[in-house]
Order: sequence, then structure tokens, then C-alpha cells
Amino acid sequence: MKRVTISDIARAADVSRATVSYALNDRPGARMSDATRQLVLSTAESLGYQGSPAARALRIGRGEVVLLLLPDWSTTGELGRVLSEVGRRTADIGLVCLRYEGPDWKGRLRELLGMVTAAAVVTFEPLSPSDTAAVETAGIPEVRAWLLDSKSHPHTTHIHQSDIVQAQVNHLLERGSASLAFVAATEDRDLPFVEARRGAFRRICAERRLNLAGDVVLSEGVNELGELLPGWIREGQPLGVVAFSDPSAVAVATAAAQCGLSVPEQVKVIGVDDSALATLVAPALTSIHFDLASEAASVAAELADVLSLPAPPPAQLAAPVAVVARAST
Repeated sequence: MKRVTISDIARAADVSRATVSYALNDRPGARMSDATRQLVLSTAESLGYQGSPAARALRIGRGEVVLLLLPDWSTTGELGRVLSEVGRRTADIGLVCLRYEGPDWKGRLRELLGMVTAAAVVTFEPLSPSDTAAVETAGIPEVRAWLLDSKSHPHTTHIHQSDIVQAQVNHLLERGSASLAFVAATEDRDLPFVEARRGAFRRICAERRLNLAGDVVLSEGVNELGELLPGWIREGQPLGVVAFSDPSAVAVATAAAQCGLSVPEQVKVIGVDDSALATLVAPALTSIHFDLASEAASVAAELADVLSLPAPPPAQLAAPVAVVARAST
């Protein structure tokens, strides 16, 4: 189908091409009646006209696309919901989010920025030196939503992985767990987060001198866990399991049932994400809920600030992480 041009609109509306250009671009100082402006706009809409993003970027001095540069992480669960909320909040300030996921963009950001007229980039981990140079050379602002700590770069988000584990541990102790274990049943793309929480679990147990019964990242599923659980339980004392996710918590509850261990009397388990799954199993899972709206609102507010746009409406403040108690503890 032929692309609709300014000339097509001018011909259909019986006005000059200059008049069409002034109306479509809302050119300040152009002498034009409201009736003529509305005629041009309605004609453009009826013909299906779409302006050039590159031309608009040139006119306003920046693009309107925000690149979300994601590492090769799983975008299900909490991260997927953060991204959706960032997209919604970014739309509120008149911008469009474009996700670029996986490892292929790394080291090639200069090439990518040559193909997309970006207003800004949002990064979720530190960029490589070459990609940092590409962003700086392009004069594009970077908004950092770093989720994990590294040796030289701490996280920049309100929600930290250790806060999640701390909330899980505190709840299990409050519910009478005598010893604790960490279990993750997950895919490889989640491993950076698994290792961050596993490390936090070990540190918390060591600092507070808690009884660490075991920790495992499952490679063979429920059967593997079924062999471990009985050995983690001290006679007459309930075990508390810090699960990496709600599916991991389901694996714990399933393995416990197969071993003849009762939940929550002998095994107490708490998941993460407060997903729909948590309420669809029996017993229903205690889980961690995140304040994703505030996290996304912070990203949108920083984007508005660096791009000199009107500030978005603030999110209602809530605790970054909160325990939603159910029958599994």
C-alpha cells in the first residue's frame, strides 16, 4: 500500500503543502484558522497518514523511543511485571518503550543506536566500556535500573535481593522454624538472581547464627529434593524453606508430600512473586509481594527529569517487599 504523503493530504483538503506541514507539525507562529487546522488533521487521519519518526526527532531535538537494554535474563515473574509497569509509566510521559533482550546487543550498541532514534536508554546492569562510550558519543541519557550488586557497581533500585531474603527469613522464624534451607528450581537465565539470593541467605544465616540445614539449586527436579528434605529436618523441629520463587515453593511442597512430610507442620515454605500460582495450590503459598509501581515510577520520573518532560504522577508509596501470609507457613 502506497504511503500517504503531505501532497496527498494537501490535494484532498484543497490546501497548500505548506499549510499541511504547519498543521501537522503544530508550527508556532503559523497563521491558520482553527477550521483549516482541523480540516487538515481530519483529512490526514482519514487517509491514514503517519508522520516520519526521524523527521519528528529532528524537529524536537530527540527521539521518542526509550530503549530497555535487558541482559539474557528470564522476563517472567517479577522482572516481566516491572518491565510492563515501566512501559505503562513511560507512556504517561509521551514516550514509547522498546525492549532489546538477550546477549546479542552487547558490544553492538553503537550499531543499534544508529538504527533507532532513541530518547534515552534504561539499563538493568552496568554497560561494557564500549557500549558506555556509544551512549556517551550519541549524547543519549542513560537511566540506571540496576537490579543486582556487582563488585564495583551497587544496585540502584529500591528493591534489593537481600531485602527479599531477609523478609522470607524473618517470617519463617516468626512462624517457629528451627532451621532454614534455600531451594531454587529454575532455568539458567535466572541464575544471576538465584546466586544473589543464595549468597544473601548464607550471609544472613551466618550473621545471625541461624541453623542452616542446606541449600540447593535443583538440577533434577522434585525427586532430587525428595532425597534431601528428610535429612534437613531435626526430629520434632519444623524446617523453614526459603524458596527462590513460587514455582520453587511448589516443588518444595510437592517433595514434602511425597516424603510424607506435612506442610506447614513439619516443613514451612515461602515463595517469591505473589503470583497467581500461589493461590492455586494446596496449601496456598505464603509469598513475597513487590511494590513494582514505585519501582517503575522512579524510572519514569528519572526519564522525565533527564529529558526535561513534565513529571509523571507519583506512585502511592508502599513497602518495597511485603510478606503475604498463607497456609504454607
